[in-house]
Amino acid sequence: MNKMSKHELFCKINEFSFMLDDLTLYLNTHPKCDDAIDAYNHYKCLRNDAIAVYTKRFGPISKYTVDIDNYWEWVNQPWPWEGVCVC
Repeated sequence: MNKMSKHELFCKINEFSFMLDDLTLYLNTHPKCDDAIDAYNHYKCLRNDAIAVYTKRFGPISKYTVDIDNYWEWVNQPWPWEGVCVC
């Protein structure tokens, strides 16, 4: 993931997030499915790793990834209404 572009990494985070959402819905009705639990934990780790890489390389991706080193860094990026979309 360290070699992905900002766009590629953001899209990968969205893919992992979708998988987690989908697995969460499945686990709501199949809470004892070990395969689904394993898959959920796998994608959760992948998403967390991808967010850590993104934050380190490009700044915080959300208010939850802001720390003392990148505080308010996101204000230096284009705003949504400036016509720039990352995905």
